[in-house]
Amino acid sequence: EADCTAAKLGSGIPVAAIGEPVSAVTLGVPQWRAEANGVPAYCSVEGSMAPVDKSPAASPIRFGVALPASWALRAAHMGGGGNNGTIPRLNGGIMRGGPPLVQQGFATYGSDSGHQAGGTNEWALNDEAVANLAYLQLKKTHDAAMVVIERAYGEKPRFNYFFGNSQGGREALTVAQRYPADYDG
Repeated sequence: EADCTAAKLGSGIPVAAIGEPVSAVTLGVPQWRAEANGVPAYCSVEGSMAPVDKSPAASPIRFGVALPASWALRAAHMGGGGNNGTIPRLNGGIMRGGPPLVQQGFATYGSDSGHQAGGTNEWALNDEAVANLAYLQLKKTHDAAMVVIERAYGEKPRFNYFFGNSQGGREALTVAQRYPADYDG
């Protein structure tokens, strides 16, 4: 809990640490989540990656990272659903009947894919936003999460996985094709 602070995790990430173009990466104030309802204690960090395109239709990528108090040197990128637009639930289970990944010591992370649900669909008229949904947000989110994880634990995960179904299943195939060196399974 003492390490779940902006002093430890920072308030931003250098754009050079992100393998695809962004204009800025900011981190919100980390939030400590005490153990509750079978979910172990973890630190929650949310952030935002600003688009390179400054047109009104361009939107940021909002992402989150869940850092368990007891880390197993593993991370899991959580894919989205439907047309995305929201950050996936990072503290829950992924397999029916199985324990939550955070409970298994996985640092988990995911994004809203670069547009926010509930608004207009103007984002779909922006080339960068469409490319983010297609694949760019996956690399950007991965790279930002790896920086946060390394700041939190002093090292990157030994194993990194991608979990998803629906849109997340398509995203899993996309990272396997475009960014295979970033994942172990």
